[in-house]
Amino acid sequence: MEDGLKDEYNEASAAAYLGLSPRTLRRYRMAGLIGYHRSPGGRISYTLDQMIDFQLSTRVAPSQASAA
Repeated sequence: MEDGLKDEYNEASAAAYLGLSPRTLRRYRMAGLIGYHRSPGGRISYTLDQMIDFQLSTRVAPSQASAA
């Protein structure tokens, strides 16, 4: 693929992409805040679309940020 983008990312790679620790990403996954896939063998993976959706859903609107 171009630009080094993959179809699926493991937990460590997804956490690095999002700027989170793997433990924090795991907590968000367990809380249902980010979508993921589980392989038949039990491995967790994230797609680029799922990570982008997570970033957009956690973004603070400018009006909320200035009110703080």
